[in-house]
Amino acid sequence: MKLRATLLLLLLTSLVGCGTRAESYSVSVKNGTTGPLTIGFTKEGEPFEDLWMSPEDLAQDRAVKPETTSWGNLLPAGKTATTKKDMVAHLRGDTVAYLRVYRGHINMLDILAISRGSASRVDLPLVPGTNKVVIIEREGRLAAIKAP
Repeated sequence: MKLRATLLLLLLTSLVGCGTRAESYSVSVKNGTTGPLTIGFTKEGEPFEDLWMSPEDLAQDRAVKPETTSWGNLLPAGKTATTKKDMVAHLRGDTVAYLRVYRGHINMLDILAISRGSASRVDLPLVPGTNKVVIIEREGRLAAIKAP
């Protein structure tokens, strides 16, 4: 009897973590730098969704030519970009949604060469609800600060 109860408990525990939750994000990004930025949204983890496709995911498509393909949106210096409606991400477990920002107006080949932690890239975890940020340069590195 104890073995049966233990197995049932293990099965139930493994099923609890498999659910997917939907989170909504409203995002406003101001470019506080002197040059253009390339901005977009990604998430780490499943389930896969086109809206949240990272450059790394997109590059795996054999039909995509990284040297001529763009990713994200261009945000000129001094301008603000705001999502027109809430963006919804379906998240499982510890999946996190991100605003990803790169210095410059660059193609995907250049994006793929810039790793996390680089001075030319910011990965900002999003919180469900409203996210207002200003991207600045601090000591030669891109940085994100919360906007009022």
